[in-house]
Amino acid sequence: MPLRRYNEADTAIFLKPEVLQPIGSYKIRGVYNWVAKLSPEDRRRGISTLSAGNMALAVGYVANLFKVPARVAIIDTAPKYKIDATRKYGAVVDLVSPSTMMDYIEHPPHDYSFIHPMADYGLMDGYGTIGIEIVEDIPDVDSIFVPVGAGFLSAGVALAAKSLKPHVRIIGVNAENCPHYHIGFKKGGLAPFEYKPTLADGIAGSFRISREIFELVRETLDEVVIVPEPEIARAVRFLAIENKLVTEGAGAISLAAALAIPKEERGKSVCILSGGSIDAGKLAHILEEK
Repeated sequence: MPLRRYNEADTAIFLKPEVLQPIGSYKIRGVYNWVAKLSPEDRRRGISTLSAGNMALAVGYVANLFKVPARVAIIDTAPKYKIDATRKYGAVVDLVSPSTMMDYIEHPPHDYSFIHPMADYGLMDGYGTIGIEIVEDIPDVDSIFVPVGAGFLSAGVALAAKSLKPHVRIIGVNAENCPHYHIGFKKGGLAPFEYKPTLADGIAGSFRISREIFELVRETLDEVVIVPEPEIARAVRFLAIENKLVTEGAGAISLAAALAIPKEERGKSVCILSGGSIDAGKLAHILEEK
């Protein structure tokens, strides 16, 4: 996915628009990589996962590419349009509650090949291709801003980018209303925090992150910053109006973080716009705000 220059003079910001992927999200990279590495027998069994939306879309899309069945569990609080879009790809959808989702992950009620959304390193390998492409396209990049949810995207990008350019700064981004990694970095481990609803819902929620994943993220990212809700909305609006890119809050948050840091501190920067799945009504409301 080619880089774009952010449409504002003299910011030295470039955009990695994963919103332009066929499903509107970077998730397709990880899922395709995971499915491609399955044995033919395991692939024929079908593929499954649990998701809040974008991973489900990726599984449905990739299953169509490989002509295999798909079955996904989607958290019942996910936006209806994501559920409907997943069904359009032919995937069977199981709705689960936040309280039962871990049971589904640990004991799937089927024999499909199951992609663990928070513990499958094959996903991380696919996401790492983003980091490789960024460094190859801009060899003198100074900073890469990446949204951090469970941590797989950020760790994959960091490992790949630093393998080519060890001194590039990888800056993870949390919403101020869900600062799980930001607090974890400060306290040396994931710790309780007060969760509040956020526009960046794609990187928020109740993550059961393993100590192994947390340590990998802490070792590979240089820091994790937080962004308040008004700045997330402003970035969504800027991207839609100035760059003609429809981006969800969890994707636009990387740009919001970069804009909050002086150019002299962050240098030439790339912001990963991780996804574009945003409800039309929510987007319209943001665009109407001043």
